[in-house]
Amino acid sequence: MKGRAYYFFQLSGEHPELPFGELRAILSTFDRSPKVTFDCENVGLAETTRDCVALTVERSAYIKEAALLIVKSADMHEMFEHVKSAPLHELLNDGETFEVRCTRYGGAKHDVMKTEIELGKIILNCGKSVSVNLENPDKRFILLATPHKLFFGLSIAKKRKKEFYDRRAGRRPFTLPSALQPKVARCMVNLARVRPDGRILDPFVGSASILSEAWLLGYEAVGLEIKYWICKGARLNIERYAPNGPDVVNGDATIIPFRGGFDSIVTDPPYGRSTTITAGSLTNLLEEFLSKLAEILVKGGSVCMASPSNIDIISLGRAYGLDVLETYTIRVHRTLTRRITVFRMG
Repeated sequence: MKGRAYYFFQLSGEHPELPFGELRAILSTFDRSPKVTFDCENVGLAETTRDCVALTVERSAYIKEAALLIVKSADMHEMFEHVKSAPLHELLNDGETFEVRCTRYGGAKHDVMKTEIELGKIILNCGKSVSVNLENPDKRFILLATPHKLFFGLSIAKKRKKEFYDRRAGRRPFTLPSALQPKVARCMVNLARVRPDGRILDPFVGSASILSEAWLLGYEAVGLEIKYWICKGARLNIERYAPNGPDVVNGDATIIPFRGGFDSIVTDPPYGRSTTITAGSLTNLLEEFLSKLAEILVKGGSVCMASPSNIDIISLGRAYGLDVLETYTIRVHRTLTRRITVFRMG
């Protein structure tokens, strides 16, 4: 199990494309040569290292679990036969316990309990003295079943349940309408592709969603917020979720008080029904801010920005020397759709 191997990732179905984008971004940040593919619905496949797999799940927002790929098949009977001939004995030690869990996607019709029992029997006959333990097993085997493909493997890392629950907008000491939820903020930080110990700036801090997630991921994070009362609220959230964490400066994003040295800008500018900024003035605000990027970012630095769908952020970015890496659309509520765009400074 040392060295490189193929792993599959169970992705969240909360957004159609964002989870795979996050997977690709994290792997490309920590592995120089990952081979990543979106194999089918809610399943990503990558050739990488076990350490990188565990790190990817730990840092992610939208990856539920990752496993060493043992068998990939389009047919259940064929899959059972391949599992029987797989070197399961190399993955288990005498005396260990295990469990098998099956998850179906996209209307797959397989009988979950029957499949788990059959796979359990095969593992029990692998040549090692092992037993089933559904409460606290030493090893966990998973099967992801889609209508067209089956993925079976040994679980390497699993996301903690409700990891983001306490940081949700409605549970914070301070919040704003249309505030970024922590999963979206975490994903945006990951999409920025910043190496460990990098510096991240959020020039429109708001309720400090991005700033908190960046700090929790180990980055040196700094925020800027023009309204003093929002600054105070942002600091309350940071005290709760990132104690002794990032700085929030009361200042104007069009008159940046910092010069150079930032690896990335990750931000969600003010917009929506509750803000006093109209679409036209928001465009002007972003143009003024984007014109300062060369003074702020290191060469090759990134920008990950959320914007309302009625703003042509791609054209704006290109006008100020940014190359578009990727863009995603997420629906916030009936009247607001966000576009998340990732740029690279040339």
